[in-house]
Amino acid sequence: MSIKIIASIVTCFLITSACASPATSEKNSELTAEQMMAYLVDDDKLGRETGSKPMKEIQDWLIQRFQEFGVKPLPNQTTYIQNFTTRYQGTELKAANVIGYIDCKCDNDRYFVIGAHYDHVGMNPELDGDQIFNGADDDASGVVASLIIARELAKAQKLPFNVIVAAWDAEEKGLLGSKYFVDNPLVPLEKIESGFMFELVGSKSEPNNAWMTGFKYSSLYPLMKKQLAKQGWTLGEDPFAQQMLFMRSDNAPFALMDMNREKGNKVFNQGEKADIKGIPVHAISIWKGQNHYHKVNDDLSVIDFENLTNFSLAISKAIQSIPEDTDITWLDNPHFNFKRP
Repeated sequence: MSIKIIASIVTCFLITSACASPATSEKNSELTAEQMMAYLVDDDKLGRETGSKPMKEIQDWLIQRFQEFGVKPLPNQTTYIQNFTTRYQGTELKAANVIGYIDCKCDNDRYFVIGAHYDHVGMNPELDGDQIFNGADDDASGVVASLIIARELAKAQKLPFNVIVAAWDAEEKGLLGSKYFVDNPLVPLEKIESGFMFELVGSKSEPNNAWMTGFKYSSLYPLMKKQLAKQGWTLGEDPFAQQMLFMRSDNAPFALMDMNREKGNKVFNQGEKADIKGIPVHAISIWKGQNHYHKVNDDLSVIDFENLTNFSLAISKAIQSIPEDTDITWLDNPHFNFKRP
């Protein structure tokens, strides 16, 4: 998206806010999904590759959103930033997760984690024409959903759990940001009850329909299916279950803490169950195989902003309606003998 278009959006937003009546000014001052998405996918972000110059600016922008919405640094933390250094294809990369939380204002000391990765795959200078992978659906849509949900949850008088809100870095390099958090947790892992990550939730697809990875593995699926139905949404089973997407998003470092090659071979080549330590965290998506994944056409044109916004509002209401005494449990399944940490 061009700088002129961004300037136009910002100008219209400022004019709308300034002219709003006192009764509507708060509502009109809230950034829309379109405005947040436009920022994240602008060409000046260079495809949001981990370690690239624009990532520090994006981190600052995310922190501003957290502060505006009332998302605080985690207990005993003074910053939203979890810095880490990693190596990818022989190059050292400086990366950072942006993490905060919403106090449940309840007697519960457990956490429910939501999040998405804000990095993408950058640029390919060898391409003719467009060389920037803007990553609107993957995964700016998940970041926008997380922000809208956080904004709504922060308004609630009471929540069933404390809610961790995370924007992960280096997912495209191998789920490195979420893995770093699990290996270097900022809250006790045993206090994390459950949660989900948002992957490609902006796709133009069947309205009010989403699906969850690992739907057979824990009680989170039937619980969220029931709660979302109350909001007019269908939460279906993973249509790509054979691809084991449960293992390929930022939920995996939480759910499959001690997964290794030997255990993977046991499950997928020998047909046996493996013992796995993990927290029941899943991924939710709306994408149904549309042809923009990891391509330069993953831009604003592929996003259904109305559906993305409605999805985010439905998720926030579903979380708020979970009973406070809920325990999310691992279920018997064909692949893993799960045990919590």
